[in-house]
Amino acid sequence: MMNSPDKIWFLGRSYQEYLSMFNLDHDFLKDRRVLDCAAGASSFTAWACDNGINATATDVLYGMDLEQLRETFIHDFSTLLQVHSGLDQKVDWGFFQNSEEMIEDRLKTCNNFITHYEKHPERYVQGQLPHLPFTDGHFDLALSSHLLFLYDDRLDYLFHTESIQEMLRVAEEVRIYPIVSLSGYGNRSPYVKRIMEDIGRLGDVDIVKVDYRFRKGGEEMMRLKKDQGS
Repeated sequence: MMNSPDKIWFLGRSYQEYLSMFNLDHDFLKDRRVLDCAAGASSFTAWACDNGINATATDVLYGMDLEQLRETFIHDFSTLLQVHSGLDQKVDWGFFQNSEEMIEDRLKTCNNFITHYEKHPERYVQGQLPHLPFTDGHFDLALSSHLLFLYDDRLDYLFHTESIQEMLRVAEEVRIYPIVSLSGYGNRSPYVKRIMEDIGRLGDVDIVKVDYRFRKGGEEMMRLKKDQGS
């Protein structure tokens, strides 16, 4: 079962991180309907919409007003700084050069998210896995960043299977990053193998190398494509 939502940080990743961690580019995305699922304060949807891509974000916290969202981000950002004291020894620097660059990027990302959220609220839909407020096949691609597998100490296997099945219900393809556990010292979540066996019956599942480097061991994403007969 899923523990209380405040156990999962609201911090979002920048659109540059999304392109790197999910092996994406504008040409691939331009003709696709894209869902950022459990998006938090990500700036991906803002960038996508500004570049002519049909993108939507969903998160349980999108029902909050702007001031509440800012307060949530500030709280989670403070927690990040406390948890990652001595961060330089805990990560695989690659996308960011150091902790100062990462912190600056997180703040910029949140500001971009808040600005777009205020101007285009229709692009931000309140919703929570494993039950999404969208019709079957509404999207071509669903992206899920830093939720599944990472928090396998708080989100059980049933939550994982139901969430992935739900994303496959609303999208033809699903990409999940990372596939390592938060507490796994850079190792894949033990759920990865089980998901590949269980969810694999619904379509194609594979593990794909990505260029993104930040969390130790986080060099792979899971890609799932729906069986057209399912």
